[in-house]
Amino acid sequence: MSHVIIGTAGHIDHGKTALVKALTGIDTDTLPQEKDRGVTIDIGFAYWKDHVTIIDVPGHERFVKNMVTGVCSVDLALFVVAADDGAMPQTREHLGILNFLGVRRGVVALNKVDLVEPDWAELVVEDLRDLFEGTFLEGAPIVPVSAVTGEGIEAFRSLLEKEIGKVEARPDGGVFRLPVDRVFSVRGFGTVVTGTVLSGRVRVKDVVMLQPADRAVRVRGVQVHGRDVDTARVGHRAAINLADVEVDQVARGDLLAQQGYFSSTYMLDARLRLLADAPVSLKNRARVHLHLGPRDVLARVVLLEADELHPGESQLVQFRLEGRGVAARGDRFVIRRYSPVQTLGGGVVLDAQPVKHRRFREDTLERLRGTEVEDPTRVLGLRLKAARFRAHSARDLAAALGLSLSETDERLQGLLDEGHAFGFRHAGETAYVHADSWQSLLTRITEALAIYHRANPLKPGVSPSEIRTRVEGKPPAGIFEQAVDHLLVEKALLPSGPLLRLADHRIRFSGDQGRIREEILALLQAGRAAPPDLNEIGMHLAEDAVEVNAVAAAMQAIGEIVRLDENLVFPPRTLDEIEQGLVGYLRRNREMSVSAFRDLVGTTRKYAVPLLNYFDNKGVTLRKGDVRVLAG
Repeated sequence: MSHVIIGTAGHIDHGKTALVKALTGIDTDTLPQEKDRGVTIDIGFAYWKDHVTIIDVPGHERFVKNMVTGVCSVDLALFVVAADDGAMPQTREHLGILNFLGVRRGVVALNKVDLVEPDWAELVVEDLRDLFEGTFLEGAPIVPVSAVTGEGIEAFRSLLEKEIGKVEARPDGGVFRLPVDRVFSVRGFGTVVTGTVLSGRVRVKDVVMLQPADRAVRVRGVQVHGRDVDTARVGHRAAINLADVEVDQVARGDLLAQQGYFSSTYMLDARLRLLADAPVSLKNRARVHLHLGPRDVLARVVLLEADELHPGESQLVQFRLEGRGVAARGDRFVIRRYSPVQTLGGGVVLDAQPVKHRRFREDTLERLRGTEVEDPTRVLGLRLKAARFRAHSARDLAAALGLSLSETDERLQGLLDEGHAFGFRHAGETAYVHADSWQSLLTRITEALAIYHRANPLKPGVSPSEIRTRVEGKPPAGIFEQAVDHLLVEKALLPSGPLLRLADHRIRFSGDQGRIREEILALLQAGRAAPPDLNEIGMHLAEDAVEVNAVAAAMQAIGEIVRLDENLVFPPRTLDEIEQGLVGYLRRNREMSVSAFRDLVGTTRKYAVPLLNYFDNKGVTLRKGDVRVLAG
């Protein structure tokens, strides 16, 4: 049988705590201040039956923050309205909060009927029917009770038990997550936190992460309903004894989570709706209290679709948080006005790790609207598409969607099979991008190379690092290298030494460049072992030195000349002839000095030393002191 969390709600002094005591025999007001004032200040708990926990929340408007903490994880609402007051401000506020937090089932207790006439009670019931219209309580049973006299308590208890049986088991994403709603220390045990397990499970001796501090802590012990257990599962109200952390290092609103999944964030994408009776409209960049479960953080609301959000309306927004928050897609939230503090609205998180958006961008709005569907596979594809060239691991995506790693892997495989995603190995794991982004990157690389070739017709290619800076979108190094390797395998790109070029690229000389090329070759061939260097060639041809060097570089790239140093170049045929003479001499004489080589080829020392160094580097000769011998 699945565990059920019941949360009370209603205006101050309408008898929520008294009703819980009448139903269970448990007094949830345990703080001295609560006893003295007769008012619930913080959340209280009643462990009723083996599988039911009742969370009693405060009704006073000053303690609505604590109320949100209490109801953020309830399965069934116990909504209390006093018959002598009827619907009051916190009645409406709590109703709105329960709606925003996604509570689907509830029962209504019309308390204190012993203080009013039956006709009056009937009028209050009619008013409540009108109030509940369009909410999760529309059509919910409304039972007259008195927590003081006991009237209607048995009937209400029977109704509550039937409704508990109708509560569906929570869907389990498989990844452990527990928002902390209480922290305290127990002598002999140390730090203890409590909360509701939203997904997954936690076992004794597990190492989990405390967020947003990003701190690893060890689970020393687990209790459910006050009993020691080995494992707490989804839906359980659990008390967890933590090692490796002091009580003052944990706070309400922190998150215990499975390692490697959740990280803190300063931005959230969301769908926000204002209450129909919200006290004010919301302007762009308004400052609000953002309640993410038990965590309260100040934030600015960036309206993405319009300049103002009016009561009863909804809009896609991006929250810019002033402190670190932790959330997952699908989490519910409530916002309250910064000052005076009043509940304004709430909604659902669409992306817990977004990039910063510019307002009114239709592509951004279209993507966010697409993530509002229930199909995780489609949301996964949209997230990959929005990431463009930023590849994500399956673990990153699992954390973003609140799914288990195995389910994420399965859905990613479906996207791969359908041709909607592309995966590649990077940094020891598989990284994923959308298929459209992958094809776009391949196209942009080839287009960037084509533009480069047109602008530099004499150059054989360009270095990978430079072409990456020329690709629109400046892709990260990992995916860029994968794309280049893919294009090389497909023969769309070819290597040119350390450079890259398109497969159909050929160095092309203009008319004047062709003439310079021919004249360079003629001068080099005529000079044999003592040709003019590039500076001398430029002066001889009366050409711009930059142009001569550009033509010479192109000639070198296509193998028409060989560069021995910055300015000294030779035709390959001349070098072959010199090499033949050099090898023949060494076979006859075993060794050769620089002067002997100079006399052999008919050159000067200016050329002899660079030529001998060239043959050393080529592996033809080997230098031994002041002489050369045949290598090998």
